[in-house]
Amino acid sequence: MLLFKILLAPLLIAAVTLAGRKWGPAVAGWLLGLPLTSGPVLLFLALEQGPQFASQAARGCLLGLVAWAAFTIAYAYCCRKWSWLVSTIFGWMAYFVVAIVLLPMTMNVVWAFLLVIVALVATLVAFPPGAPARNKVLEEKNELWLRMISAAVIVLALTGLAKLLGPTKSGLLTTVPAYSTILAVFTHHQQPAAAITVLKGVVTGLFTAAIFFLVLSLALLRLGGVTAFALAAVGALVMQISTLMYLRRSA
Repeated sequence: MLLFKILLAPLLIAAVTLAGRKWGPAVAGWLLGLPLTSGPVLLFLALEQGPQFASQAARGCLLGLVAWAAFTIAYAYCCRKWSWLVSTIFGWMAYFVVAIVLLPMTMNVVWAFLLVIVALVATLVAFPPGAPARNKVLEEKNELWLRMISAAVIVLALTGLAKLLGPTKSGLLTTVPAYSTILAVFTHHQQPAAAITVLKGVVTGLFTAAIFFLVLSLALLRLGGVTAFALAAVGALVMQISTLMYLRRSA
């Protein structure tokens, strides 16, 4: 189980990174909206803490998407004028402020889902104009390893501290924008306007995560773990195809 924890999320992140190399940073951002870390975390929570705990954690993950979107919009506006460091600081401040506000909320998962959808749509509408990459964004030497190591650390830390943190905090913290920050910073360093496009792709991808968490949270209480994760994956796949169509029209 420990080996599985260490390998699963990093391998998913590596696959997305390789896809980004082939199809560009906007697609990489869109793929980062997938539950690449939170999905494995919820799987391990269901195995170790039970379906009830994992269902509540999925609701926490769902609320965390609003905080993740807050990071993207804050970074997008800051990167037009300021450095990657200032943009990152303001982006993470936005994330934690929104996460703290959301933490005590006790709404059920359906209302949480509606809140997330409204927040994501509002974020997309409010995004500043970006620009496609003028040329290929070169990946930094250690970027892939940095993403994979951070994925393993997040999964191990959150599953190890789950009982102490509780389901809502455990779920919410899976949405820390670690990979979005890495991708945005490296893109910003080379082509600042393209970082906005990348982050807009991230927000578009978060609709997929929202469907995944909604279906999983509801299904875990009524069906077996295997069935619940299978249904959540199917729902996420349908939404991912839909958001890809949106991205292509936007491009």
